[in-house]
Amino acid sequence: MKKPTATQKTAITDAPPTGRRRGADHYSISAYPMHYIAAVQRQNFINLGRRLRSSGLSVPMWRALSALHEKDGLTIGEIAELTVLDRSSLGRLLEEMAAEGLVERENPPDDRRAVLIRLSAAGRKRYDAALPIVLQHYDRLLRGIGEDEFGVFMRVLRRLKANSRMMSDVAADEDS
Repeated sequence: MKKPTATQKTAITDAPPTGRRRGADHYSISAYPMHYIAAVQRQNFINLGRRLRSSGLSVPMWRALSALHEKDGLTIGEIAELTVLDRSSLGRLLEEMAAEGLVERENPPDDRRAVLIRLSAAGRKRYDAALPIVLQHYDRLLRGIGEDEFGVFMRVLRRLKANSRMMSDVAADEDS
């Protein structure tokens, strides 16, 4: 028997959803959006990582620089929230970035335990150099998606994010 081609594999994995959403007695991984979100995120991480290599950045570094460019002087927890990165991994990453001179650590005078992370001049320069690469990358990724579709898509993603957070609160209550 012949192996399926890439097109045939795609056709199999991209089968349309069954229409069953609630109370289904059958589960098909490709019938739920999280499968596609995970697949897109994984491939995007690979693709963007390749593009950023020329700037000397990884995707997590780019996310941290972007968060700090948006709002400088954040705690590690705040950066983790914005970047969707694990706090302990982010802590190690920020140490590497500080050693490279991309970020600076600061203790605010009113709370010696807190550490604020700021972009350094070198970090701003690296961000500015990578920004056109990232914008071009996302233009290509979102090709063929109109403004109206994009708006709907973002609203749906925000709802999914809110629902997953609400479920986290419920799960924590159920674990107790």
